[in-house]
Amino acid sequence: MVTSPLSEIALFGPEGRGISILLVDDDEDMAELSATFLKRELADAETTVRTDPEAALGELREAEFDCVVSDFDMPGTDGLELLEEIREEGMEVPFVLFTGKGSEEIASRAISAGVDEYLQKGGPEEYPVLANKVENLVEKHRAEAQVRRGFQAIESAEEGIGIIDEDGVYQYMNEAYAGVYDRDRAELIGEHWEVLYPPEETRRFNDEILPRLESEGTWRGRSTGVAEDGRPVPERLVLTQMDDGGHVCIVQELDREDELEAELALKTDALDAAELGVVITDPTREDNPVVYVNDWFEEMTGYDESAVLGRNCRFLQGPETDPETVAEIRAAIDAGEPVSTEIRNYDADGELFWNLLNVFPIRDDTGEITNFVGFQNDVTERKRREQRLHASTARLEALFENSPDMIVIHDAEGVVRDVNRRFCEEVGYDEEELVGMRVWDLDPTVDPEHARSFWADLPTNTPRRFEGELKRSDGTTLPIEIHLIRLDLDGEDRFVAIDRDIGERTARERELVDRNERLDRFTSVVSHDLRGPLAVARGNLSLVAEETDSEHVAAVENALDRMDALTDDLLTLAREGEDAMTVEPIRLGELVGACWGTVSTGDATLAVESGAVVEADRDQLRQLLENLIRNAVEHAGEEVTVSVGRADGGFSVADDGPGIPPAERDTVFEAGYSTADGGTGFGLNIVEQIADAHGWRVRVDESGAGGARFEFAGVDVREP
Repeated sequence: MVTSPLSEIALFGPEGRGISILLVDDDEDMAELSATFLKRELADAETTVRTDPEAALGELREAEFDCVVSDFDMPGTDGLELLEEIREEGMEVPFVLFTGKGSEEIASRAISAGVDEYLQKGGPEEYPVLANKVENLVEKHRAEAQVRRGFQAIESAEEGIGIIDEDGVYQYMNEAYAGVYDRDRAELIGEHWEVLYPPEETRRFNDEILPRLESEGTWRGRSTGVAEDGRPVPERLVLTQMDDGGHVCIVQELDREDELEAELALKTDALDAAELGVVITDPTREDNPVVYVNDWFEEMTGYDESAVLGRNCRFLQGPETDPETVAEIRAAIDAGEPVSTEIRNYDADGELFWNLLNVFPIRDDTGEITNFVGFQNDVTERKRREQRLHASTARLEALFENSPDMIVIHDAEGVVRDVNRRFCEEVGYDEEELVGMRVWDLDPTVDPEHARSFWADLPTNTPRRFEGELKRSDGTTLPIEIHLIRLDLDGEDRFVAIDRDIGERTARERELVDRNERLDRFTSVVSHDLRGPLAVARGNLSLVAEETDSEHVAAVENALDRMDALTDDLLTLAREGEDAMTVEPIRLGELVGACWGTVSTGDATLAVESGAVVEADRDQLRQLLENLIRNAVEHAGEEVTVSVGRADGGFSVADDGPGIPPAERDTVFEAGYSTADGGTGFGLNIVEQIADAHGWRVRVDESGAGGARFEFAGVDVREP
């Protein structure tokens, strides 16, 4: 393992202690004052005061200080003479000359003598400046010391350490690095790293190692350099990316024993890391015994290495192992040929598993077989998926063939690829005749160019619904509703169309249009010939009310209101189906909420119990719901709760009012039936007419709360 002395540099980081300052000043009061201010400015400072420069020098010999702050003008030895003595004794402690006598001459002498900082004494305002200079000097000195110690560690390291810039040129290397290649350090610095590697290894670095270093930030492994005399140098190498694009290299030469051990360890690790069992047998020994298994084989089979070595691989076989597969493997081994097959084996617990087995012979330089290596992979889960897929496919094929709907599969060019039995029966063609035909050959409403564009833009697994027409073999046509979905079937782009006969629905829609035409004249009579006289009567009643205070006016007004309501309901009945219905998906809850806002409901409560989607004509469904809501409020009072939810085969509208007696439930839909004061008797008749127009069945029952429940069946409804 290559260890980096670079990691030792971290040991020389910030020492986690305060700043130790030696104050030298012959004026004791001034020295104490300076110490006080420094401690105030530097919370972690420790100060030692000496008034005699010689005593200060002795103190430096005995203890370690981070900085010396000295006066200049002192008897016997001045500040600059003290600095000279400190440096002569090899002490590199930072030195600040803090003097009361300031002049250009003293400043010049101080700089020449190597003073780190020079500051003239003044008032208290000078001490923050002094503290800042001391703190900066100490930090700089400590950082430089850390770098020096780190550099010494790198220089003295046994491993080779080098720094390469972003252009691949050596900017630094220690002696050990150059020594790995029997080179002189001075000659290598400034050279490109390729000078130390043969061409094939240079290609490996450029193609594999350096791209991985750039993406992952580090690389470690084995490589081969070249010495000055051309000798190959097997090495362990660690590369670490730097922020500026260069990288740090740590190299250690491998001796022959290390090289062989590393090679063997690498191969063993590779076999153990492979997620498949590896078994090596020796055919030169009796019964071709196992001589090696990797970790994955032990995990896959549950057998320890000690339970396997020396045995023939047949111990994995059992009662359900196919004898023909065993014979195939045996024949290949006897012939010295490779074999690949799937075989049922047993693990150490006696559990069956499917084994994907690949066996290869290994030959020596003379061509003789020395070993067989077997690669084994547990594919039990894959086999189970295949079996499930086979069973599912068989079920899907049965559904396809026996579906009551017509199903046709075509490609992106409109070519029919498959049809089911129901489709053949309906159009009068055999399957052989239909396969190969184009969609527009069967549906005359399809435009080829438009269809190709539509299919190209249709998203996968997203069904679409539209109407078309099938042309039978006898020339007749059949209106159909088409549900189309685009699928990827085994890599092939296919379109599955499920066709439903909508002939009855289309005929019903035509019948509604015809009926509306017959009722058009009646609508004119109701809307014009009745509303006109009613308006005249209401106007004259208003005049009578102004001229006469009669109790009969209110009765006449109520009668006119009832006639208006009757007229509205008659118009609704007459106009039912006036236009061909437009059937579309409608969210039942949203439409009920809209209807609730248009009906006078007072303090009534609405409860929507389903988000179902209903296929219906929006305007007619709205009329149906409004009549049921109005009916509930009129018969159960303005505090009624109306609930809308799913029912068997459709939806329901229920309330918690008094309900409808069983004896009357068969007559509630008759025109003129009403039990509420002021009711027209046409509201529920309109509900039944709308239901019939959609092909729905409606019946009255008792709700869970004891009120009335109107249940609609035969509805094309689904959850969103």
